[in-house]
Amino acid sequence: MRIYTNEKFIEKRTKLGRRTSMAGLVILMIGMAASFSPGFIAGWETSNPDLYNTFWAQWLVGGGWLFVSMGALLIGFLLGQIGNANVRSFAAHPRADQVIAKALKGFDDRNHLYAWAEPTDLVLAGPAGIFAFVTRGIGGNVTIRDGKVKQPFSIRRLIFAFGQEPAGLPGEEAQGDANKLGAWLSEQIGNDEPVAVQPLVVFTNENVQLDVQDSDVPIIHYKQLKQHLNKEIRGKRLDKTTLTKSVESLDAEAERRGAEVE
Repeated sequence: MRIYTNEKFIEKRTKLGRRTSMAGLVILMIGMAASFSPGFIAGWETSNPDLYNTFWAQWLVGGGWLFVSMGALLIGFLLGQIGNANVRSFAAHPRADQVIAKALKGFDDRNHLYAWAEPTDLVLAGPAGIFAFVTRGIGGNVTIRDGKVKQPFSIRRLIFAFGQEPAGLPGEEAQGDANKLGAWLSEQIGNDEPVAVQPLVVFTNENVQLDVQDSDVPIIHYKQLKQHLNKEIRGKRLDKTTLTKSVESLDAEAERRGAEVE
C-alpha cells in the first residue's frame, strides 16, 4: 500500500496544539490572579498611593477584576479546547492514520492512503473505491443510535470531560467529507456528476465496544476495516476509468501539498 502523509502539516498542527494549550493555561492563570487583585491593590493605598490611585488600579478594585477574570476564563477555555483537539489528533501515538495503515497492512500498491494531504483529512483510494474516513478515538462502551454516539455515565468521564474527544455526529461528518471530496474530484477529472466517494467512520481505540443500532453511514472498528473493504470490492461502485483518473488527481494533490510517500 502507498501511504501519502503530510508530515509538515502534522508537525505544524502539533506545535499549534501545544502552544495554544500553553497560552490557554497562561490566560487562565491571569484570570485567577485578577480575582485576587482587589486584595493586593488595597494594600497599595498606604504603601504606594500613587500606584493605588491610577485608573487601572481603581478600575480593578471597582469591579473590573470580574470582567478580566471571566474573560480570561472564556478565552483560556477556548484556547485549551483548540489545543487539546490538535494534540489529540496530531501528537497522539499512534495517530488515527497510523492505526488505519496498520489495519490495512498487506494491501498492495493499488491502494493509496492519504493522511492530511487532500481536501479532506483521511482518504483511501483503491480497488474497493474511494473512501472519506472520519475517525474517533473514544474507548469504552459506545452505542450508535440514529447516528448519535451515546456513552454510559461514569465518574471518570465527568472528571476528564474537557480533555476527552467530543463524540459529535461522526456519520454526518463523514458524509459531509465524502460529498466535499466527490465534488472536488469531479472538478479535477471533468465529470459532470460528483465522483462517488463513500463515507466511513472508523473507531481507532483498541478498547472500544461498539454497538451500532442505526446509522446511514457505515461505522466500524478498525479491526473490521479489511473485511469491510474486501466486501466493497465485490460491489464495484466506481468504474475503472473514473477510479484511475481520481487516483491520479489525489496523488498529484498529495504531492502538491508536500506529502511524503511510503
